[in-house]
Amino acid sequence: MSSLLTRLHRGLILFNGSLAGLAMMLIFLLVAGNAFARYTYGGSISWGEDTSIYLMIYGLMFGMSWAYLQDKHIGFDLIRRLLPPRWVRWQAVLVDLIVFVVGIGLMVSAVEFIASRGGRTSSSTGMPMWLFQTSMLVGGGLLSLSALVMGALRWNEQLGEEASP
Repeated sequence: MSSLLTRLHRGLILFNGSLAGLAMMLIFLLVAGNAFARYTYGGSISWGEDTSIYLMIYGLMFGMSWAYLQDKHIGFDLIRRLLPPRWVRWQAVLVDLIVFVVGIGLMVSAVEFIASRGGRTSSSTGMPMWLFQTSMLVGGGLLSLSALVMGALRWNEQLGEEASP
């Protein structure tokens, strides 16, 4: 079970990191291309700015999950420093459960948002807005999955340490 969790963990890190990096690269190319067109041809790509914003949101969602999977996210260490060492991992598992619930909440709110406003079309790209609004749903799902994987890894580590003398 732990080898499967480890492979899933590594796969999610690779998946999220790759897509976050791809989004950043596409944003750079769009913004640079738009600036080049503006200063050389006097005009810019009409859909470039909005698409960059949408790519940034998707990149943020992939990056959020990527950072969580590596414990490179913002955290408050005050409580952790006050806890006895044997409770620190249990506190981390509790935080993973809370993040899991927050990810589900993000998914639920995304579904409600898409249902109420997803029928619109982007004026600059001509694409349906639900394609861009789905980023919240994807981000919530990836965050929930990441929290489950991290919680399971921490849980297995905790049980392994308690079993060894």
